[in-house]
Amino acid sequence: MSRQGVFGIAALLGGLLLILQPWWLGLLLIGWASFKSWRFAGPLIGVGVLLGLARGAVMAQQTAAPPRPVGVVRVMPTAWTLQAGMARYVGQAANGVRISGQVTLTDAQAAQLARVTTPTLVTWQGPATRLSGARNQYEFDYADYAWQQQQLAYQSPKQALSLTVVTPRGLGEWLHGLRARLMLHLAQLPAKVQTYAKGLLLGQLDADFDAQRQTFIDLGLFHLFSVSGLHLFALIGALYALTDRLRLPKAAIDWLLIATLPALLVLLPAGAGIMRAVWLRIALLVNDRLQLMLTKLDCFSLVLALNLLVQPYVLHTLGGQLTYLLTGVLILAPGATRWGTTWRLAAVSAPVILAQTYRLHVLTVGFNWLLMPVFELGLMPALVIVCLWPKGPLTGVLGAVLTVGEQQLQRAGQLPGQVIFGALPAGLALLGVGLILRALVRKRWGLVGGWFAVSWLIVNVHAQWRVTMFDVGQGDALLIEAPYKQGVVLIDTGGLGFGTRRNPPAKAAIVNYLHARGLAHLDALVLTHADADHVGDAGLLTQLMPVTTLYTTPLAAAHPYVQAALAGQVTQHRQVLAGATLRAGMISLRVVAPTAATATEKNADSLVLYGKIGGSDWLMTGDADRTVEQTTLMPQQLTVDFLKVGHHGSRTATDPAFIAQIAPQWAWISAGVANRYGHPHAETLQTLAAAKVPVLTTATAGMIWLEGRTLHTFLKGTE
Repeated sequence: MSRQGVFGIAALLGGLLLILQPWWLGLLLIGWASFKSWRFAGPLIGVGVLLGLARGAVMAQQTAAPPRPVGVVRVMPTAWTLQAGMARYVGQAANGVRISGQVTLTDAQAAQLARVTTPTLVTWQGPATRLSGARNQYEFDYADYAWQQQQLAYQSPKQALSLTVVTPRGLGEWLHGLRARLMLHLAQLPAKVQTYAKGLLLGQLDADFDAQRQTFIDLGLFHLFSVSGLHLFALIGALYALTDRLRLPKAAIDWLLIATLPALLVLLPAGAGIMRAVWLRIALLVNDRLQLMLTKLDCFSLVLALNLLVQPYVLHTLGGQLTYLLTGVLILAPGATRWGTTWRLAAVSAPVILAQTYRLHVLTVGFNWLLMPVFELGLMPALVIVCLWPKGPLTGVLGAVLTVGEQQLQRAGQLPGQVIFGALPAGLALLGVGLILRALVRKRWGLVGGWFAVSWLIVNVHAQWRVTMFDVGQGDALLIEAPYKQGVVLIDTGGLGFGTRRNPPAKAAIVNYLHARGLAHLDALVLTHADADHVGDAGLLTQLMPVTTLYTTPLAAAHPYVQAALAGQVTQHRQVLAGATLRAGMISLRVVAPTAATATEKNADSLVLYGKIGGSDWLMTGDADRTVEQTTLMPQQLTVDFLKVGHHGSRTATDPAFIAQIAPQWAWISAGVANRYGHPHAETLQTLAAAKVPVLTTATAGMIWLEGRTLHTFLKGTE
């Protein structure tokens, strides 16, 4: 039966993908399953395809037009995220539709929510709005993620909190309360120990782990904090060891696990890994107890089929792809040793990771081989002990060990071996997985080496000039790429002058994009002037991306934003004024303003750059105002094809006489959606319209880029 199960799964998944994309992969799966098994499993193939098509059609309809939430929202106690004076929640509206929201709250309400262990009812007013998606190429799309993972598509307007605490209804809500009480119990622990206990035992990582998060990601170890099979294996192993010592019958323990394991899907975040691990363990236990004579592969196929029917997008996510791929490899081709298993899993997962994260660390296999036992057999049991005995002597010792361990991991993260590969297309990733699986069986790796070389060339050989204006909200960030990576210059980084973000555009959009393009460093970073919306995230960017030369004006050089950038991975710093030339490989840009370090306000001190890029003349003006345009730029008689409009389209720039003189073919404006300044101003748009200059703005088009002679916008396709 195991062969039939595999082919049935392929048919089901193929039917889903015909609707939910990629359709070509759906056709391949259906064709493969039909060719291999039609004679002995034809009905199963037909049923699988029909089920997939039906479920995919329903999901596609819901994705295109999700149901709107209506009524009071019921929020579980651990579905709150508290911030200074604000909180976010995710809950279920009265009509059964999930909704998120952001509320302002008083100190008393914040204290109440910090200790709440029962559901709360939240009353909200106003129209619910769709969650916003990615606005840049290669940016993480939270709206897609929220829908695929939680069927969450809407959020309520920001407003003052109005809530009522209610009693739990049923076992599920009681379990949510139990999780909340566990979180309160962990709050007794020292901060460092508490962070790891919440992350490893309950799968919750808060903002206090952000500083260490990147190190674990770089080393390929972040999966250790995704509560999944590793945790379940350790839990069940410990349970069987204890019950063996107590001489309790194994059959009774098996039935106990069958009855209680589903509770973990409430107590722990129900990601793809934990769902697969729980249901596969239950399937294996039921098969063993009822003597159903199913193989492991049968049980695996059944669990995947049920997961696909419940969550049709589960294999569209990195977590879903990895958990099912690696479990399948362990079932079909288990390694003889721990080292053998580790490198096999790392090899098979490499194409998937490259397709999703664009990078790999060549030492990941070694790190996992060394640290998996440390986490599984050392750290996790120690955390359980300190949770049971928070005031015991082990707590302080564990905190010290974690501090030293983090320091050593940070040093390990600085070792060479991080490979920025680039965004691997899905088809190439799938081919790579197939070739690696074939190599594991036949012990022939030549084709894998050829695949790797060809993939690298496809991903990294960029033969055309490319200019990209990122959508960083109300800010500026523009990237210039010369052909074949012969020069990369970033002008400004965006930033936020008020409040904080855990994942700002400099990281989510700019660095992700650079890695997707296979770029491991910047030849030049130009910080036009010291306004937060232009350079506020420069310090973060230089922490994440090495920079050969940082350019500023003399007046901006001492500003804290610039100093924060210089504290990162910057080789040299140059202060420039008009007349200087910025060179980075094939890229040559002339500084045309300011002429002296005498400006009395930051906008007048903006670096204005002019140069020929891919056969077109570009003028990039920062926040330079009309006075600079009239007194400094117009006397230079510049010829301009593409204008980066000054000051986000404010009326303080874009003088009509200046536009008439330079006569640009296109005007690009970087401005945030519904920004509080009203950029771009109507006067600026009227000036450009009167001069018959077409305008593109990030507020309506998202990221804008010119590749060769083809103009693209992220939200509207190709112009």
